[in-house]
Amino acid sequence: MEKIILLGSGGHCRVIIDAILSGKRFEIAGLTDVNKRKGEIIFGMPVLGNDSVLGSCFRKGIKNCFIAVGGIGNPDLRISLFNKVKKIGFKLPNVIHPCSVVSESSKLGEGNYIGPGAIINAGVRIGSNCIINTGAIIEHDCRIADFAHIASGAALSGGVSIKRCSHIGTGASIIQSVKVGKNCIIGAGSVVLKDVADNAIAYGNPLVKVRNNVR
Repeated sequence: MEKIILLGSGGHCRVIIDAILSGKRFEIAGLTDVNKRKGEIIFGMPVLGNDSVLGSCFRKGIKNCFIAVGGIGNPDLRISLFNKVKKIGFKLPNVIHPCSVVSESSKLGEGNYIGPGAIINAGVRIGSNCIINTGAIIEHDCRIADFAHIASGAALSGGVSIKRCSHIGTGASIIQSVKVGKNCIIGAGSVVLKDVADNAIAYGNPLVKVRNNVR
C-alpha cells in the first residue's frame, strides 16, 4: 500500500483514519498538527511534527496526503492547507468509506471525504476538498463546488447546486433544483425551498436568512 500523511489530529481526523483503515488502500505514515508533540500517539497514529515536516516527508517518498481538519462554516484553514500541500507536490486522493454508495457515473475532484452511509447518486459532480459526511444523500445530477461541507444526514434532492465554501447543516433538506450560493451556512434541520444568495447564514422550516456570513 502507498503511504499517506494526514493533516490534523482532532475528531474529524479520527473518522478519516477509520475510513482509510477500513478501505485498506493506504498505509498511514502519521499525522501533522501544530498543537501536538512529535511522537505523540493519536488514535493509534504517530504525530510526525507540525506542517514544517511535510516537505521532508515528500522528499523521502511519501507522495499522498489528506486534509483531516474539519470545520463548520469556515473552511479557510482547509483551503490554506490544500494550497500548501498542492504547492509541495502532494497528491490528494479521495477518501471514500467502503460503507458509502458512490455511483460510477459521478465525478469527484481530489481530496474529498465521503463518510459511511453517504449516497452519491447518478450524475453528481463534486469539486475538491469537500466533506460529504455520514449518511448524507446527494441525489442525481447535483453539483457541489470546492470546499463545501454537507453535514451528517443532510439530503439534497435532484439537481441541487451548492457553491464554493458553503456548509449544509446536519439533517437539512433541500428540494430539487435549488441553488445555494457560495460561502453560505444552512442551519441544522432547515428546509430549503428556494434559492439562497451568496454569503447567507440562514435556518428554519422554511428557511429564513438571519444575517450575512463575513469571513
